Amino acid sequence: MKMKILLALVAILFATSAIVKAQENNCCKDKSKSECTTTQKSDCGTKTGNSQGTVSDSTKLCPVSGEVLGHEGEPVKFTYLGKEYEFCCAGCVKKFKAEPMTYIKTELTCPVMGEAASKDVSTVVDGVKYYFCCEGCIAKFQKDPKKYLDKVK
Repeated sequence: MKMKILLALVAILFATSAIVKAQENNCCKDKSKSECTTTQKSDCGTKTGNSQGTVSDSTKLCPVSGEVLGHEGEPVKFTYLGKEYEFCCAGCVKKFKAEPMTYIKTELTCPVMGEAASKDVSTVVDGVKYYFCCEGCIAKFQKDPKKYLDKVK
């Protein structure tokens, strides 16, 4: 009887280990080795983030994966339109840069005019997507992005 219980516990341990490994592989499949250095990370491709970045006053979350920051190493920082965001890994920064409005829950403003930005009016500069209030602002921004990005800091 004791042997059956022991075998059952060992089987549960192996099953749990296999599940954790599968989750880690899902998280890391789109990342290079340098981007994914975790040992037990859940699938960052299926979670949705929280721009608030906190669970409690002392716990911060990655806005892309929802993972607790600092659990698997030093958070990766990226500043977008004057606000610094922290991420669990470089792979999440890449996802954020591609579609920031997906992860920022507060209203974004046009970096040129300061008015409410639209998800339908955007451009990509240096691999980062920016949103605007109108098409005219895109042209102004593209002529001198630094001018407008420095303005929002």
